[in-house]
Amino acid sequence: MKQKLTFMEILPIGLMLFASFFGAGNLIFPPALGQSAGVNFLPAAAGFCTTGVGIPLLGIIAIGLLRASNPEALALPVHPKFAKALIVVTVLTIGPFFAIPRTGAVSFDVGILPFISAENYDLGLALYSLFFFVVTYFLSVNPSKIVDWVGKILTPLLLISIAILVVQVFMNPMGEPQQAGGYYASMPYLKGFQEGYYTMDLLATMLFGTVVIDSIKVRGISEGSVLTRTCIMAGIIAAVLLAAIYVSLTYTGATSVSVFGVSDNGAIALSSIANYYMGTAGNVVLCLMIFFACLTTSIGLTVSAGSYLEQVLKYKMQYQRIAAIICIFSFAVSNVGLTKIISLSVPVLCLLYPIVIVLVMMAFMPVKRACVYRSTLAFTIVFAIIDGLNAAGVPMKTAEALFKDVIPFYSAGFGWFVPSIVGLVVGILYSVAVKPGKN
Repeated sequence: MKQKLTFMEILPIGLMLFASFFGAGNLIFPPALGQSAGVNFLPAAAGFCTTGVGIPLLGIIAIGLLRASNPEALALPVHPKFAKALIVVTVLTIGPFFAIPRTGAVSFDVGILPFISAENYDLGLALYSLFFFVVTYFLSVNPSKIVDWVGKILTPLLLISIAILVVQVFMNPMGEPQQAGGYYASMPYLKGFQEGYYTMDLLATMLFGTVVIDSIKVRGISEGSVLTRTCIMAGIIAAVLLAAIYVSLTYTGATSVSVFGVSDNGAIALSSIANYYMGTAGNVVLCLMIFFACLTTSIGLTVSAGSYLEQVLKYKMQYQRIAAIICIFSFAVSNVGLTKIISLSVPVLCLLYPIVIVLVMMAFMPVKRACVYRSTLAFTIVFAIIDGLNAAGVPMKTAEALFKDVIPFYSAGFGWFVPSIVGLVVGILYSVAVKPGKN
């Protein structure tokens, strides 16, 4: 049994981890962030990288500490039924509700929209998304080398095309970043932190984290501390690549406002920027790259979601039927358009992300007693629900009056943070006061 892996043995694991997190959808959020953050793009990008890169990698490390092969492992100390419910909701969120439809909408807005007129948007989106999800279904139920080929060949080409674009931006910026407004002016880091939710990478960590662990074990590593160290090193490789892309694209968006103004979404911004620097040829190349990258992501999420839901349903429904339902539902949702999909996902992510962040952080605690988990999650969930309702635009006058001046960061959408710490302290005090066997 090996005691450690060399850097060259860890590098492929780090690149695989990067590929797991990186999808074409992730490309659209940094440019939009930069456009809104303006001169404050750096602290906003730092916040974005915290939730879009840092915490997901902590999730991978946490799963490494648990040496878990079950995606429910992080939440099991609360209660098995809670763990299953959380993962089901997470799978639906990164599956047919938001992330899979987003792949179709992103590839349309970036790749197809520049070539059609505005009045043909709805028809064009319907026809394109029908084609996109028919292909997704076919490749999801018929495993083919084309998926690996797309992932290994087209994803690097996508990164090369983005690198070419970014180099041009740094060498010849379109303009100076503009002044920021709202929370981007007063709390750019926290606003960027919340924008990082949209990548959904932390949610995917719970489902995909075991793949990284298995990849390390296959190479002969099973000892706990070595497993964790290898996860950390692979994580650093992935983090450097992801952070470099996110910061570069945030700067790209920040310098584009003087030319394009603030776009409706990041896909439109990225497409406009590509056209500015590389013309129609740039849009064609970007169209092909984005299509294959989004298709790979869509297939991967469909297979992962379908396989997990098949297990949850105890194989009473065949995977092929589940995959068909996922693709049909995703087709319907994708036709509301990318901007609407993003806005609909915000309240759900504002609810789920605090819960998963707390679970990841608690995985590093030496105490795994149920009462500590339950107390911490109880305080967190109450305020996560309130933050989610606020994000959905539901009137919360009573909560606003009670918490606005009492709970730190409540107005910024982080009302859960301090209460989760209070819940942790309460749980620890209770666990000290009672015998271990009673909680």
